[in-house]
Amino acid sequence: MIKFKPVSEGTKFLTTSLLMLSFLSVFAQQTVTVPTPLSNRVADNEPALVSYASYTPYDSTQVLRNDSSLLYVNFEKDESVLKHDFRNNAATLSKMEEMVSRIVNDSLARVRTILIIGMSSIEGSYEYNKQLAMNRAISVKSYLQQRFDLPDSAFELVSAGEGWNELRSLIEESQFDGKQEVLRIIDNTKNPWLREYRIRTLNNGKVYQYLLDQHFAEQRSAGYIRIYFDEVQPTVSPVAVAEEPEPRQEVVTEVQAEEYPLVAEPQSAPVTDEDRNWLLAVKTNMLFDAALAPNVEVERWFGANKQFSVMAEVWFPWYVWRHNSNAYEILTIGLEGRYWFTRTFKAPNRPLTGFFAGVYAAGGKYDIEWKSKGDQGEFTSLGATFGFAWRIGRNLNLEASASAGWVSGPYRHYEGRFDDTHLIWQRNGHLSYFGPTKLKFSLVWLWPDRRRR
Repeated sequence: MIKFKPVSEGTKFLTTSLLMLSFLSVFAQQTVTVPTPLSNRVADNEPALVSYASYTPYDSTQVLRNDSSLLYVNFEKDESVLKHDFRNNAATLSKMEEMVSRIVNDSLARVRTILIIGMSSIEGSYEYNKQLAMNRAISVKSYLQQRFDLPDSAFELVSAGEGWNELRSLIEESQFDGKQEVLRIIDNTKNPWLREYRIRTLNNGKVYQYLLDQHFAEQRSAGYIRIYFDEVQPTVSPVAVAEEPEPRQEVVTEVQAEEYPLVAEPQSAPVTDEDRNWLLAVKTNMLFDAALAPNVEVERWFGANKQFSVMAEVWFPWYVWRHNSNAYEILTIGLEGRYWFTRTFKAPNRPLTGFFAGVYAAGGKYDIEWKSKGDQGEFTSLGATFGFAWRIGRNLNLEASASAGWVSGPYRHYEGRFDDTHLIWQRNGHLSYFGPTKLKFSLVWLWPDRRRR
C-alpha cells in the first residue's frame, strides 16, 4: 500500500494559486473578436462603394466620364427606360446590386445615400434634356427600389442635363476637321441651344454628323452612380464569445438578362410638351383672316429627320352684298413641298421649326365685282417660298413666310344690269404676272397623339 504524506497548508495555497493562474491564462486566450468595419473591407476595385465620411456633392464642372469612382449605365437615344441587356448594363447593374446587398446585409453598415446623376446628349432642347436626364436618374432609383427595401430618402437624384463637359473631353481626345472651331464654340457660347445650333451649321453639318456618329452615344451614359454607407458601431457584450465566427461567404449570382424586366418610365416624371409624337399641323394665315379671307392649311412632315414636309392649303372668301352689285369671291387650292434647313433651331424635338424653303403650285377661280363692274376668271400659279417658324406655346408655332412666282389665267370683264341679275360681257383678257404672290403670318397648331415616345 502506498501512503501519501499529509499536504501542508502552504502547499495547498500554492497549488490553488497555480490552478487559478492557469485558468486565467486560458480565459485570456479567448479574446473578444470585433468584426472589421466595412470601410476596411472595401476592395481597391470598388471605388463606387464609399464611406459617407468621404461624401462630396455633385460638381457641375466635373467630367464624370473620367471619374473612376462612378458606376454608369447606358440609355438608348431619347429614352429613360433602363434596359438590362443594353450595352454593358448587365455587368454594371449586377455590380451595383452586389454593393447595395453588402451594405444591407452588413451589421456594421447602413445605406446612407445612393447618388444617381442623370445626363443626356446635347441633341434636343435644353429644358427637354434636363427633364430627360432626371427621368433617367429616377429609372435607376426605381430599379434599386424594386430589389431592396430602400426609402426615397436613401437617394440623391441629380439632373446634370446636357453633357457638355463630357462632349468637350471626348472632342479633345479626338482628331477631326473643325475640332478647334467646335471647342471655341463650346467655350465661348453660353446659351446651350445657340451653342448646339452653331455646331450643327458648322461645315454644312458634317462636323455635327461626326459627333453624332462617334460621341453622342457615350453621353447617354446617363446613370452615374456612387453608393455611400455609414459605419455602425458594434455592440459588444461583456461576456465574449469563445471563437471568432468564420467570415460570411458572399455569393454573387449572375442573372440572365430576361430575369430582369425592363423598368418602366416613372409615372411621377412629368410629360413635357415635346415628349410625344406629333400627328400633323393645322394652320391659318392671320393676314388673310384680317382681309376677311377664311383659310386653312394642313401640313405633315416626313423623312428620317423630319426635314421635309408637304402642305395643302385652301382659302375661300365668298361674299356678295348690295343686291349682288359687289362680290368678293375667291377659291384657291394649293400644294407646297418644303425643306427645313434648321428643324432643330431653338425647339429641337418639334417638327416644323426653323428656316425653310419650298416650291408651290396653286389654282382656283375668282369673281371680283365693285358697283356692278367686275372680272371673273381662273388662274394657276407656280412659285417659291422662304420663311421661318418658331415655337410660341405648348402646341403652338408661329410661322412667317413670303412667296414669289408666276400667275396666269384667262378672265372676263363684265357689267351687271337689271339690279345685277344679268352680267353683260364686255371683253376677254389674260392675266400674266410675275412677282410677289403671297405673304403669310400664320398661327400653327401642332396636333399631338399624346403617346410617350
